[in-house]
Amino acid sequence: MADFLTFMDKLVENFPLHISVGYSKTCDWTIRVVKQGCADDYPNSKRDGKDAVLCNIQDCDMQLAFAKAQVAVKDWLLENCGGY
Repeated sequence: MADFLTFMDKLVENFPLHISVGYSKTCDWTIRVVKQGCADDYPNSKRDGKDAVLCNIQDCDMQLAFAKAQVAVKDWLLENCGGY
């Protein structure tokens, strides 16, 4: 989790994002990262209405969920921004 949060902290300095992390007994760990109102700017991205979705992860293993989220965000940045 610390690696993911450190990476995201540096990223959001110049690339504003919305990050939500949650846990519940029935839904496990959930990590969602979106760039609000920017879906049209990133045609290769998954969409949720007008938001570009960088990742939407759900897993019962906390460490695995954060690792998957970090990989998903980095993959999105490589595909849509040419790197991170």
